[in-house]
Amino acid sequence: MNIILTGFMGTGKSTVGKRLAKRLSWTFVDVDRLIETSAKMPVARIFAERGEAVFRRLERRAIGRVIRAHEQVIATGGGAFVDPQSRAKLRVSGPVICLTARPQVILARVGRRLDARPLLVGHPSPLGRIRALLAQRAAAYAHADLTIDTSSLSVDEAVERVWEKLSPCLCRSWRYFLDHVGELSERYSGKYVVVVDDHIVGSGDTQLAAYQRAESRLAKKDAGIYYIPLPEESLTAL
Repeated sequence: MNIILTGFMGTGKSTVGKRLAKRLSWTFVDVDRLIETSAKMPVARIFAERGEAVFRRLERRAIGRVIRAHEQVIATGGGAFVDPQSRAKLRVSGPVICLTARPQVILARVGRRLDARPLLVGHPSPLGRIRALLAQRAAAYAHADLTIDTSSLSVDEAVERVWEKLSPCLCRSWRYFLDHVGELSERYSGKYVVVVDDHIVGSGDTQLAAYQRAESRLAKKDAGIYYIPLPEESLTAL
């Protein structure tokens, strides 16, 4: 399982992600940094010289690579979750938390480095542009499992808020899951919850392919999938 932090620029994805990963002793992955390493140029330059369509293609590839591993806190770029292909891959990799903030707060946080924000650079009204982009992305961000407003939170407070919301999902054994099943059910209030483990993966299949099939079949039923890795103790112990 991975934890995915998505949301608009300036909401704290990378900063919160690094602290959360340290707390979990997991690996932190910044998707934008992966793209920059692969393309050998900053994100802003990719946008300027090669265009957004090329960047999104590089982004999809980077996400496809990173989700093959587990126990990672993954911070995406602000537009990654808007792309249907990237969103589908991220959602089956683990719980998705969308960090958000008020437009004025976002501008205050990114205003000193607008040159590094390709969707804002050169715009006559950065605040108006932020508001417009937030409105355009609202439907996509709504697919996240959780939304946390970081407008008035310190980094430590934001990390704690994420931790409180996700702790029931960070179990490493089926017994922990059973002890916290009530908390998990609250997270998926109003939905069906399907609990799966590695046995859903057929011979020669991949976890991602299996989860994608399961999610596509359950989507019309508004179902959430909860994955437990194969435990050290067999479930037959029950």
